[in-house]
Order: sequence, then structure tokens, then C-alpha cells
Amino acid sequence: MKKIQQDSVDLAFQMGAARNVVVIKRSHKEWYFTFDADDPVTRKTETFALLTQRGQLKIWADPRTLFAFLEERFDVKNGTFLLQEDSPNETSNPPSSR
Repeated sequence: MKKIQQDSVDLAFQMGAARNVVVIKRSHKEWYFTFDADDPVTRKTETFALLTQRGQLKIWADPRTLFAFLEERFDVKNGTFLLQEDSPNETSNPPSSR
């Protein structure tokens, strides 16, 4: 999974390149989302996640706020969302639902 800044996430959604949005429950109060898009350099499909301005993975404490963000910012209104819980030591990419 690659982590990218907000402006790159915005661009991926504006261009219609973002697909397969996955909301992931890391713990009771830690939720984040990923999406697939073709990497502009390699042209390979990659999984991306949003970074904060401080370079950390953007986490929401309340999934309702995360879903509202996805709807309001990127117009994500329907689709398939896979809710899963990461184990604290997990280092692999989340599975995709293709």
C-alpha cells in the first residue's frame, strides 16, 4: 500500500481513476480507507491510502465521519465496502474485492 497526500487523492478521484474503495477497521476507534488506481509512473494498479500533513496514515475515530468524508469530498455514494479489522502486527496489504 502506498500512502499519498490529499491533493493526489483528490486528483485520482477527479480523474475517475480511483476504484475499489475499502474502509478498514484497524481498532475500535481507528478507521481508514484505501482505494485502487493505476500508478501514474508504472501504470500498474496500486493500493493507495491518505496521508496527513505530518506524513502519517489518516485515521478517523468514527466510521460515520469517514463515510461522510468519502461522500462529501469524492461523491462516493454507493459501492462495495469491505469492513475488516487489521491485526496490530499486520504488514500486508488489505485484500481487494475484485
